[in-house]
Amino acid sequence: MSPEQPVMVPSQTCGGSATAGSGRPSREVTRVLVSAVDAAIAVLDPSAPAGPVLESMLTSFTETVSPVQGRIADLAAREPNGPLRIVQGYLGNAFSHAIAGDVHATRSALITARAALACFAEDDGPDHTLWLP
Repeated sequence: MSPEQPVMVPSQTCGGSATAGSGRPSREVTRVLVSAVDAAIAVLDPSAPAGPVLESMLTSFTETVSPVQGRIADLAAREPNGPLRIVQGYLGNAFSHAIAGDVHATRSALITARAALACFAEDDGPDHTLWLP
């Protein structure tokens, strides 16, 4: 079985066109995504065997994000090249790598998704605890 091609991600700049606009998720949606990505990164020890840890991570991520999945889809559909699509692209890459059994590549894509989520900090006001480990 050959690995799938990675998902194409639009150019990303915090102040640029890819992250500008009204497609920023609500604080609740952002917190859920950050929590799910942080938990996924935490369980993916680079020395962990691929099978069970990746399956567990995918299941846990899906369970965590499912309450806001509809809102994420709506926001992403409203702004096809917006910041949420960028995060979705990186998450798509992470999940493709997870399905292929590559712990290192999965973890790297999740870290990149987490960095992309940091662009939403501009709307978060003085509460920067969301962005600290």
